Amino acid sequence: MQPINIILEVVKGSITLVIQLSLIIIGIMILIEFLQTYNILNKLTAFITPITKLAGISRNGNLSILAGLLLGIGYGGAIIIDSAQQGKLKPEEIYLINLFLVICHSLVEDTLIWLAIGAKVIHIQIARLFLAILICFICSWYLQRINTDRQNINL
Repeated sequence: MQPINIILEVVKGSITLVIQLSLIIIGIMILIEFLQTYNILNKLTAFITPITKLAGISRNGNLSILAGLLLGIGYGGAIIIDSAQQGKLKPEEIYLINLFLVICHSLVEDTLIWLAIGAKVIHIQIARLFLAILICFICSWYLQRINTDRQNINL
């Protein structure tokens, strides 16, 4: 294969990938606008309450978790900041939400992008979600234990 053919193939593949990623990102931006306009994220938070409760996060943190899972860590982070400034989240919850989203964020966006490049992702996404819940559960238990020990010392 001649160098010019290799270059043309690389350029063609790159342009195709950029178009695919652009369509994915534009679709996600439209989805975000739709979810915001019809206040759907707030309604969906009830469905994840059992999972977040297991992970040690109150219902006030559900919107941040859901936004981070579906729309990305940037959007989830913005909601964390807003909720923290309003006093809706305790410092421990902020830590647990951040920990959860570091491990498992952008499930929709990442899946679509990985599929666009030909990756098989379902096992990875399930593992990320399971690990996020497990690690947050362990950290929540540990934080509660520390707080209990501190309260016993102060008595």
